[in-house]
Amino acid sequence: MNFYYKIHESHAGYLLAVCDKSICGKRLKEDNIEIHINPQFYKDKTATKKKIIELFKICSSANLIGNEIVQLAIDLGIIDKTGTKTINKIHYAQIIVMNI
Repeated sequence: MNFYYKIHESHAGYLLAVCDKSICGKRLKEDNIEIHINPQFYKDKTATKKKIIELFKICSSANLIGNEIVQLAIDLGIIDKTGTKTINKIHYAQIIVMNI
């Protein structure tokens, strides 16, 4: 499975935005929640699992959407399944590391 990703740089570090390729550009809506998987936010480059694992090591936070990318983060122990949300059967998660 390939992913789209984009790294957003800020004063707080690097935010890694990753989505499954198959859902980029789609809108997910369930009840009163709507998410647009905006290519401007997620789609800069493509990557395999191996590349994403490397990127996890250098980023301070992440925004993940898609069953494959969220499962990868769970498999790596970066997040727990209880820390994820689902909309239209698509998993998403946000990871924030705070250094105080």
